[in-house]
Amino acid sequence: MNMGFTSKTAAALAACAMLTAWAGPCSAQGQAGEHWEYEASPYLWAAGLDGATRVGDLSVESDHSFSDLVDKIDFGLTGAFEARKGRWGILFDAIYIKLSDDVASPRGTVDVEAVQQMYMLGGAWRALEGPAPVDLIAGLRFNYLKPTLGLGGVERGQSKDALDPYIGVRGHYPLDPGWNLVGYLDVGTFDGSDYAWQLLVGASYAWRPDRSIKFGYRQLKTKYSGERIELDTTMQGLYIGVGFRF
Repeated sequence: MNMGFTSKTAAALAACAMLTAWAGPCSAQGQAGEHWEYEASPYLWAAGLDGATRVGDLSVESDHSFSDLVDKIDFGLTGAFEARKGRWGILFDAIYIKLSDDVASPRGTVDVEAVQQMYMLGGAWRALEGPAPVDLIAGLRFNYLKPTLGLGGVERGQSKDALDPYIGVRGHYPLDPGWNLVGYLDVGTFDGSDYAWQLLVGASYAWRPDRSIKFGYRQLKTKYSGERIELDTTMQGLYIGVGFRF
């Protein structure tokens, strides 16, 4: 198979890794209390892709905006959850996305399907109290990627999973009533992952005590290597979500 259709293949595969996730957009606001507080945050990350992808003997360098990828998404579900009591917190983030495309090649039309699942579970400790609190974060990030290529009734599929511990820091800076700035950075490496790090800067606005809107910019750099799959990509773009506190 040649480079003429691997660019779309790579875009579909890397778009599966795109949204790979993170505790930043589900940040709880304000001072931590002495009882459990919860926040659920569905969100969308409108990320583009820049980097290189290899699956078996197919490899390509890609540069795709979010608009190039969005029409290939069959189904996507993203959401985050945070529980906090006092100086301690529990963070969870989950992503499921499925993409498909029919790509023309000299050998015929290739059916491309790719599935990505990502789960992050971490703990947070409020290292700095006060008007601009800072949290230290540590946890595990699990990624599962499965691309499938079909040509002439024959399918070729390959899966890749990696379990990575990560550490991070998150800071808040309250502004006028209801407004809050947030910054987030994490880095991790372990099973099958050469390295992965992500950066987020954003803001949130609580128009009522139990509702807020979150938006900002996020960048994720990931390098995974395996026997038949390699990803060296940078995902970056704007995100937006809604927080429900209870």
